[in-house]
Amino acid sequence: MKKNMIVACCGLAACAGFADIKMQNIAHRGMWDKEVPQNTVEAIKRAYDSGATWVETDFHHTKAGQMVCMHAEGELRKYTGCTKKVKDLTPEDVATLNLGTRDNLPKVYRIPLLDQVLAVVPKHGVVQAEIKGYSPQYADIFDKAVKAHGLTEKNVVVSSFHYDALKDFKARYPKYRTAWLVGLSKKKPFDVQDYIAKCKAANIEVFCPGCGSTKGVMTPADADAVRAAGLEFRMFGVNSLDDLRQAKVLGAVGFTCNHWLKAFDWAKEIGGVTLIK
Repeated sequence: MKKNMIVACCGLAACAGFADIKMQNIAHRGMWDKEVPQNTVEAIKRAYDSGATWVETDFHHTKAGQMVCMHAEGELRKYTGCTKKVKDLTPEDVATLNLGTRDNLPKVYRIPLLDQVLAVVPKHGVVQAEIKGYSPQYADIFDKAVKAHGLTEKNVVVSSFHYDALKDFKARYPKYRTAWLVGLSKKKPFDVQDYIAKCKAANIEVFCPGCGSTKGVMTPADADAVRAAGLEFRMFGVNSLDDLRQAKVLGAVGFTCNHWLKAFDWAKEIGGVTLIK
């Protein structure tokens, strides 16, 4: 009888928040600041060297056939002054544009190619590669590069906002784990079962909404439904103390963060959260 009471009390303690929630802290676009631009080989290597296991990056397949690491046109213009679309970058652009231009940095930072990024991923590390500019050749090029660098599908999570691109990649290479990035809206009814059904239809393993977009839209019961369906629940855009509180409320098992080191301090301030490097 006493043993049963102890077990019951332990269960109540966990429900009351006495047991820490463990979350994977993912370095969003590497570990960057005013001295080291985001999505550079240097920022990505810096994150791994600082102890990060997971780093998130973005990849476009250009018209010239290169796989480049760049978020979007806004960042391209902001950091280099180039007004082209990322897909229109030429090999000469990639070789000569300097991501340190905006801040007049003494060191030159180039736009990395996929091979250059994979070369700094440690054998125990994971790169969350977000599909940006997709093409019919994208999945084949990506898989070939991963294998060429001695990595496996275990070292990679493929993510995207583009459901059809993610579905196509998964169909071609089912061994890669995939994460669907979703921005929710207060203007549109949120049907968690619809998202679950779409994930199942495409064999996507991870449902990953934007942290800010879940506020006032997604409930803990919705997150529970995701987990009950056998999906992982992660979040992107956890970039403040308040965001981490939201991730804790919904019970995310991981998140991307622009301020990788600061997140550990936020976790201490909030309490009840253990961040995994």
